[in-house]
Amino acid sequence: MKTQTDICFDCRKPFPAKSPEVNGVAFYVTVRTNGSRVCYDCADKRQVESLRDRSQAVIGYVSASKTITTFTGGKLMTILSSRPCKLVRRSWTHDRNSYKSIRAVDVHGGHWAGRGSEGIAIKLRPVKS
Repeated sequence: MKTQTDICFDCRKPFPAKSPEVNGVAFYVTVRTNGSRVCYDCADKRQVESLRDRSQAVIGYVSASKTITTFTGGKLMTILSSRPCKLVRRSWTHDRNSYKSIRAVDVHGGHWAGRGSEGIAIKLRPVKS
């Protein structure tokens, strides 16, 4: 019998017996603030839906393929333009040469802007198109 921790809180599907591994660490669930565990597919769907609320910033990751993704690699946005910008403070995560100003459009058609580097988390704020 499956326990509550063996199934996804959202879709109610059981987690795989053998999860995918990255560097020997098992990855297949996300734990939300209320302690419920959800599968990566459901976590991605929730983050895509959260893009509809344009009153708050969104955190994503800049990928090499001109997209903004979720932690698990799900597509959130397409980068429309990126240009180098000045990094005016010391940073352990960003390189002065790779720091860019980014404009992107989400999967729902909303426009966003932020600054960051490839492979690093970026905070994007809603902007008018």
